[in-house]
Amino acid sequence: MMSIKADLVYFSHSRDVNWPYGNTYQSELSVQGLHNTLSKLVSETTAEWIVFWDYTLGEPDTGLIQQLITQPVGVFHAGLRLGTHGLPDVLNYVHPTWMYNADGGNEITHSNFRMSFRACIIRTEVLKKIGLPSTHYSSLEMVAVAYGYNVLKQGGIIRYHSGLLQKDATDKVAVSLKDEWVFARQFFTKKWLRWILFNKPGFIANLSAWQKTKSVKYVNAKPTLHPSLATNTPVQHKTVSVLAPTLDRYPYLEEELRELNEQTILPHEVLITDQTDENRRQQLEFSKYPNITVRYFPQNEKGQCLAWNKLIEEATGEYIFFFGDDAYDIKPQLIEKMLQTMQRYDADMVASNVREKGIVYGAANYHYYMSDTFPITLIKKSVVMEAGKMDMFFNRNVKADHDLAMRCHLNGALMIYDPSAEIGHHRAPSGGLRAHNARVITNFMTKNTITKVLNPGPSEIFIAKKYYSEKQLVSHVRIKYMNQLIINGNILKKIARLLFLLYKIPALRKAYKANMAMVDEEMERRKADK
Repeated sequence: MMSIKADLVYFSHSRDVNWPYGNTYQSELSVQGLHNTLSKLVSETTAEWIVFWDYTLGEPDTGLIQQLITQPVGVFHAGLRLGTHGLPDVLNYVHPTWMYNADGGNEITHSNFRMSFRACIIRTEVLKKIGLPSTHYSSLEMVAVAYGYNVLKQGGIIRYHSGLLQKDATDKVAVSLKDEWVFARQFFTKKWLRWILFNKPGFIANLSAWQKTKSVKYVNAKPTLHPSLATNTPVQHKTVSVLAPTLDRYPYLEEELRELNEQTILPHEVLITDQTDENRRQQLEFSKYPNITVRYFPQNEKGQCLAWNKLIEEATGEYIFFFGDDAYDIKPQLIEKMLQTMQRYDADMVASNVREKGIVYGAANYHYYMSDTFPITLIKKSVVMEAGKMDMFFNRNVKADHDLAMRCHLNGALMIYDPSAEIGHHRAPSGGLRAHNARVITNFMTKNTITKVLNPGPSEIFIAKKYYSEKQLVSHVRIKYMNQLIINGNILKKIARLLFLLYKIPALRKAYKANMAMVDEEMERRKADK
């Protein structure tokens, strides 16, 4: 029997329901019916969890639910088995290649916002803080997907669990265009609504749906559920291997080692691959850092994935910390804080808050949320090994970490972002990927100079083709080019930028086609190797 009280909301069930774990609330299987039921429930419930269940799917597995409600998660659901994958389509025109816009397999438990109220459990605290679902939708499917998206955006931990239903109950559900636009109105700003209108096929139909949803209010969803400030929770010490590949950045590396030497929980080891040319390679005095064990591997062949994979294989810690060689301002409590977060959420990965040197940031929002990036990151070694380490396609190009994060996500890893685990990152002018003519132009440069342009490179095209649909790839490329128009400065600078881009169109198209051909060739090679 459940030791934690859980109330039950059940849909359109003709017979009595035996539910000894809390109160029961019968609801119509409709948007308004659910809203009415939840209005009553929220005002009177004392349960820690609410179970939502449609008994036409069979009986809920109360043994599994008993296990799930002991976990530090806000929502578990079976949405993908109920046909919610890929919803809503409007998301493909705003965040086409966002990590959580890629669904894992229906058999894999993973982080996913595409929930269904027909089979889910929600922590009551989350329900009360997020509020009731919107009644603007006509379908219960889109109500649930929108609610799950809101939970994720407000910092809730939401997971699809393949065991809640033993088999797929529904093919992909269809939702109305009006419901798509209710979602867009609810979560996207006006500029993105205009972008959707002119990019989503069917201009007249979309314009009509846009006009019919004017009463929907915009929700500025941002993390508010779980403060990330440090606590006094004791850390069950785990061994941490810090990975620090370097290429001709010795001053940065030594600064990093000095600060790692002062950690309140010391790393089990610091592993370094040194790919600096032999005639420039320096002898580092590791005895200056008596509190840490440094293992050093000179490596003549260059390549970031080659270096990372060497260190992953050599690491003997339970966790590996993807550090690199150019971190700074490493607070003494960094490793302790990251382990604390890992423990709090029983997470597989914790991402730190990387602050680029020279960039002025606004006020930080110190609340946890599910990470969709892979910056300076602590992760279980077993998770990295299961995902297959770094992909050698990215050996001399950007986004190797993004690709690894995608594979970890689709394998079911729970990835948390800890904004209070702050760390500095040098904007190094040389070394690293710049040695391979990669990351020569950054997003920061394109926003502040007239003549710097970022074409979609082979790496991001490869990721888009590997994990997303052709429609999502096209949408990603369009957004990439449109972003090139946005530049900081006065009106004259903006006009100059536009004229320069018009001049560069032939060269950009040629480069894009070459990058696409490179990716297609690589994907064909991989198919042939299978």
